[in-house]
Amino acid sequence: MSLCRAAWCRWPGADPDLTLAPATQDEGNQNVTWMCDQVLENIKRHGLECDPKAFHVLFLGLTEPETDIARELRRLEGAGAPLTARTVAFLYETYIQGSVEADRHKSVVHSSQARTRAISQSARTSSDLITHLMTCAEAQPDDTALRHTTLQLRSELEQHLGNILAQADALDGELRAYQAELFTDALTGVPNRRFLEAELPARLSAADLSLHIALIDIDHFKKINDAHGHVIGDHAIRVVARLIQTHLRPQDVLCRYGGEEFCVLFYNTEPAECLSLLETIRSDISRRTIYHNRTGQSFGPMTISAGLAQSQPGDDLETALQRADAQMYAAKSTGRNRISA
Repeated sequence: MSLCRAAWCRWPGADPDLTLAPATQDEGNQNVTWMCDQVLENIKRHGLECDPKAFHVLFLGLTEPETDIARELRRLEGAGAPLTARTVAFLYETYIQGSVEADRHKSVVHSSQARTRAISQSARTSSDLITHLMTCAEAQPDDTALRHTTLQLRSELEQHLGNILAQADALDGELRAYQAELFTDALTGVPNRRFLEAELPARLSAADLSLHIALIDIDHFKKINDAHGHVIGDHAIRVVARLIQTHLRPQDVLCRYGGEEFCVLFYNTEPAECLSLLETIRSDISRRTIYHNRTGQSFGPMTISAGLAQSQPGDDLETALQRADAQMYAAKSTGRNRISA
């Protein structure tokens, strides 16, 4: 379903001839009114609730064509995928709320680095003082008073050094915990899209690394969500994430890529083995009847569609994912519940 009513109302960036021209103040006010109307029309067209998150995401998609949100909306539109409340929430949490968290993360990292430098300098100073005191004491072995004072100062400095190192360990632990939280999907506990966007470019540039990328989508998820509600929908996503993870190897990386989409990175693995792993995952999910743990309610059989692509020299993040994305939608367009490569 198109995100807008007519071709001239598509997301900027989807059409190279479509631009938003500079405007006078009156024209600018009219443009803002027009854009708000289009956002509200899109919200209504996709059956979304008119809440601040949906409005913010769709407004950015219309007015900021170079943002990640706009690119993702164009990707979904091009694939004919429905724009669901879960997808909107995912985009908001990843790119709007997530950008605030990323800025805060940078601030925390810079502050932590400054504190670490200060701690390291203090530790070096304490260590140098201990060495100097022991050298002085050894130079005058008959001076009992000096030796006693030196040993006392050494004990105090060693205790101070121990405290400094404990502070450094605590700071390192806090930073690691914060980074883990930043790069972990709150719903499923697997790495999130922010992690993928930080991890994948480095992997693509590694000359000695063979990389296959799989994108996995839960088939007809909107029907499950609409029929059973968001709580059951959340449970379904968690179950699928857990089942995928069960069949992956330690070197494989699973990330939540979208509202009901996942990405798997296969490192240094033959295509046939990647396909075999994906087929095992697909088969396992399709033969299960999945129930909600607390209510016992079944939400029927579930299936997935997946696309697999190998990274190519010169790929960037977007082109590598686009290739896997095209394969995934090929699987969906040819009947779902299958793998395409």
